[in-house]
Amino acid sequence: MQHVKHGLEDFRQTFFREKYRFDQGNAFLVFVNFSLLVVSLIKQSGSGDQYIPLYVGGGLFMTWFFGYILDRVVQVQDIQEKIILKRSPIWKENFEHHGAQSEKLEKLINKLDELEKRLEKTIEKAS
Repeated sequence: MQHVKHGLEDFRQTFFREKYRFDQGNAFLVFVNFSLLVVSLIKQSGSGDQYIPLYVGGGLFMTWFFGYILDRVVQVQDIQEKIILKRSPIWKENFEHHGAQSEKLEKLINKLDELEKRLEKTIEKAS
């Protein structure tokens, strides 16, 4: 049973690694698809081929500009990360663990501060 569970975990990781690669490639194919659509529409309408670079370049620029607005103004990446952090059980566990470690560290620092004060008093008495 353990072997099957390990095999399923390996399959899941491999599947999502490959899906990520597919998504990355697909994001670039959108530009190719857009360019081919523009070429097809221009040829179908009978317009001159001289407008193809203008439309394709304009479309790519507008896509970049929209991404720029989403990045700088809306800050989509920050919002996505906040949502992911709220939904992820792994991150919740990490934050709980971090909180517990912070509490332990705070107690240790307080004990060291107390020890330092006692040591200073002992040194003053000995002087």
